[in-house]
Amino acid sequence: MSKARHTSTLVALSAVLVMGGTAAMAGTVTREPAATSVVAVSQSRANADVRVNRSTDRLSELARAKKLAAQQAAARKAALKRAATKKANAQQARIAAAKRAAAKKAAAKKARIAAAKRAAARKAAAKRASRSGIRSIAPNTGSNRRIGREMAAKRGWTGDQWTCLNNLWTKESGWSTRATNASGSAGGIPQALPASKMASAGDDWRTNPATQIKWGLRYISGRYGNPCGAWRHFQNRNWY
Repeated sequence: MSKARHTSTLVALSAVLVMGGTAAMAGTVTREPAATSVVAVSQSRANADVRVNRSTDRLSELARAKKLAAQQAAARKAALKRAATKKANAQQARIAAAKRAAAKKAAAKKARIAAAKRAAARKAAAKRASRSGIRSIAPNTGSNRRIGREMAAKRGWTGDQWTCLNNLWTKESGWSTRATNASGSAGGIPQALPASKMASAGDDWRTNPATQIKWGLRYISGRYGNPCGAWRHFQNRNWY
């Protein structure tokens, strides 16, 4: 083969090779857009799945947080309710205890008052019995009255004071040295209770009117100040 023909052949083969390569390249370029689309769709789906999973996770976390908050609120409410119940029970217990103490105190006070009234009634009854119920009147009480008037005058007890004294001892004993009350414990002109108290005025207290009057005037002066004070007390209480 001549050199010129050989060269032509080489050029033709080169052209064929170039055209084939170009065609191959064109086919490759034509197929690339389809592959890229598939990758993009897959990536988009993956991204969507991630977003869905994240949303689901957030919803789950919110639900758990809400449930926990509700449980904590319920626990606080229950604790407050228990505390309020405990406080109310304690308050009721204190009120009940205070009422019991007040009732006990009132009952004790009432009992003391009743006992004092009974004691006062017994004392008053004893004094009334000792000052009343004269059983015997000695003769010559007029002379006893004159002695009493003279002795009262020495104390300055004249006029109204003498009248009060005369009324008092006339009511009590009729001015008799032997006068006794129903129980026999009080006796004499002043109705001393007991009668033996008059021994402090003299050993002859049983029979001597002056001794009995001396004791009686001293008793009236020390306890009531004067005969009218004793007489007023007698009129109110029936004893002096």
